[in-house]
Amino acid sequence: MSLLIKNASLPSGKKTDVLVEGGKISKIGSFSSNAEEKLDASGKLLIPGLINTHTHAAMTLFRGIAEDMELAKWLSSVRRAEMLVTPPQIRAGTDLAILEMIRSGTTCFSDMYFHMDEVAASVLESGMRAVLGYSMVDGGNAAGTQQSANEKKMNSELSIAEKFVKDWHGKAEGRITSSIPPHSIYLCSGELLKKSHQLSEKYGVVLHIHLSETRKEVFDCLKANGKRPSHYLDSLRVLSRRTVAAHCVWLTKEEVKLLAGKGVSASLNPVSNMKLAGGGASPMPEMEKSGMNISLGTDGSASNNSLSMFETIKFAALLQKNARWDASVASAESVFQAATLGGARALGIPAGEIKEGKLADLVLVDAAAPNMVPSHSIVANIAYAAHAGNVTDVIINGKVVMRERKVLTMDEEKIVERAQKEAERLS
Repeated sequence: MSLLIKNASLPSGKKTDVLVEGGKISKIGSFSSNAEEKLDASGKLLIPGLINTHTHAAMTLFRGIAEDMELAKWLSSVRRAEMLVTPPQIRAGTDLAILEMIRSGTTCFSDMYFHMDEVAASVLESGMRAVLGYSMVDGGNAAGTQQSANEKKMNSELSIAEKFVKDWHGKAEGRITSSIPPHSIYLCSGELLKKSHQLSEKYGVVLHIHLSETRKEVFDCLKANGKRPSHYLDSLRVLSRRTVAAHCVWLTKEEVKLLAGKGVSASLNPVSNMKLAGGGASPMPEMEKSGMNISLGTDGSASNNSLSMFETIKFAALLQKNARWDASVASAESVFQAATLGGARALGIPAGEIKEGKLADLVLVDAAAPNMVPSHSIVANIAYAAHAGNVTDVIINGKVVMRERKVLTMDEEKIVERAQKEAERLS
């Protein structure tokens, strides 16, 4: 399958044609081609697809169920809902999430949750790209228990996670890759964390974990282990270049240096953290200075409540600027890169750039929309002005999945209707 994108404008301001063959960008420049499919990008901005490195897609069904609550009450409300959710509801919620993501220019997401076969099936049919894993817990507690409180539970969790890797890694023409996601230090024993790392290394896949999201997590870990969460994970020999650590809010400079040295990627989730009043801002300037790879995530719809990466890009920058009293930090270019190339590096996929040989995961944005004019700084327009409604076309793995704002791979009306019905069954 070949695709020719004609007359596109790049963030640099340069106009170009892009030839896509075999799911990859094969040629960039000005040329003619006998491509099987053509896409006129006149008046449009061509950007790399946005990459959401931390979310829980099926939680779209929980959007609005726990609003304006402090964290403990929010968790209680969400966990009650999660106890009732069924595999068909996971599928309905994931379909809705992927529809929202495609329409807002996301071409890849990383997800940890349960009933993950349903999530994978949705990815398979929609044309989306995703890094997926079964989120493991074994009855660990806030103190970060070393020994599993329930060895049978731990082994069962590891078995489910490993089976998912075996069943789905590399499927859907390579659009589905897998991860090993122990939930966190407070819901996983040290033993489970170590074995998770071993599985990650065995299969060469991402280890996806929540890290230092709240002060309580840090205080409890210090009390139990005399170490902060990053140092605790390091003592278990869990950290590596395959680790994607979500949130990373309450980190010291020493922890940033440690994580950077181990090759860990951070997934910053500014909207979710602000909505749940975490009270802090990830040390992004220190991460950049240390050379740590930074990516961005939305978290789930119960705590965001949007899956728009454009919104996340803007908030990632504004939170840093406000927290540091310094408008020069978290530049438009740096947060845009975090949402594209940073995400690709975190997840180990050859994407995130408009470059020959890279995966053809691409997005076209209406450059003539009122909020995108004038074009003094195209990158600033992307970071601070663009929104989901500006996205016109989406290409994933070289295939057009949305053309002129119409999603071609999903029945939008049926998906929305089904999601509403399934959500009502939960309430």
